[in-house]
Amino acid sequence: MSNSPSSTVTLNGALALLAECFNLPVGEVHADLERDAIADWDSMGALMLMAELDERFGIELTADASREMNRIADVLIFLRGHGVLRDEA
Repeated sequence: MSNSPSSTVTLNGALALLAECFNLPVGEVHADLERDAIADWDSMGALMLMAELDERFGIELTADASREMNRIADVLIFLRGHGVLRDEA
């Protein structure tokens, strides 16, 4: 696995990805949405997120890092920290 992401995503693209992972309408996903408010952000949803991030961007989300995420903003911060989340063009 390389240190640089294989692709990047806009904020809207990241929110759409998270909506897909957690089986939510895109319009309901926003940075302040809490993990506890997302029924599918359970252990299977976390595994789905890990797999998507690895497949789409070549970055590893560990189980420990995943457990520390309490809201959508935490995932966005993770993506930005790995150079995946880019500013809207």
